[in-house]
Amino acid sequence: MKNSISLPSIFIGIIIALASCAGNSNETNVNPQDTVLTDSKRIDSLDYSKKELIKFKFSVAEANLPSPFEVVNDIYSYKVNFKPEILNPYSNIDKYQTAYKKAVNYGVYGIDLAYTNFYGQNQALLNYYIATKKLAEGLNIEETFNEFANSFNKNSSNKDSIVQIVDKAYNETDAYLKKNERYLAASHVLAGVLIEVNFISLSLLQDMKQDTSNEKLFEKIYNEKLYIYYLVKLFEEYTDRDSKALLTELQSFKKMYDDSVKSPGDLTSENITKVLSQLSSIRAKLVK
Repeated sequence: MKNSISLPSIFIGIIIALASCAGNSNETNVNPQDTVLTDSKRIDSLDYSKKELIKFKFSVAEANLPSPFEVVNDIYSYKVNFKPEILNPYSNIDKYQTAYKKAVNYGVYGIDLAYTNFYGQNQALLNYYIATKKLAEGLNIEETFNEFANSFNKNSSNKDSIVQIVDKAYNETDAYLKKNERYLAASHVLAGVLIEVNFISLSLLQDMKQDTSNEKLFEKIYNEKLYIYYLVKLFEEYTDRDSKALLTELQSFKKMYDDSVKSPGDLTSENITKVLSQLSSIRAKLVK
């Protein structure tokens, strides 16, 4: 995602914090007080060629995916009505007791926070910020989170400053991930981000009639199919139970999406409803 505008600022702060401590890949029998286990053990258990392939696929995805942050901005620029009902409620925070769920919903909440920010929903923004901070505390990474949050708090009313913070934070995160091989946890966060931005985009597009005034928006959202393609390619390399289960669902979703929508013009209300039905099922398992 090498763009002039990167991911939402809080999401980037989360990634930095998560990369510093990383997460456990197991979904069952996880003590909430013992979730700060490095995924390096998982990486170290793989042979050299497998590790290198994971690194390569992560780098390729990173380099070729359009920024989800830009997509949210584009949606806002077309004056699409704000729909709070499509977001993952911040009240769900207490449901996330495993590192996998926490990592995925870091990504989900990052996009939700960006969406509320663009639409000037200050109370919702604050609530998502608090929920995100609580997740950081649950992973014992609140100190790193707070360091980044200070910059966000000081510049929250200045969009230009936030963009600069986002760019700097993303570059630092990128370098850290490559150096410390925190790919598994980062991949789970990435999945949350990309699934949520697809879900929000398609949900907002569903009631829009495509014409010359919005054809560029339809084209951009059509190109979000790349998110699913690269997630599938990346998750093919992981062997933990959560990643394998998500991969199976993503593969099925990608096939249906590809068969139903072959061009931006195919993003009709009927097709979007069909695609959203399966995507909503995948997302529901991540946020429940």
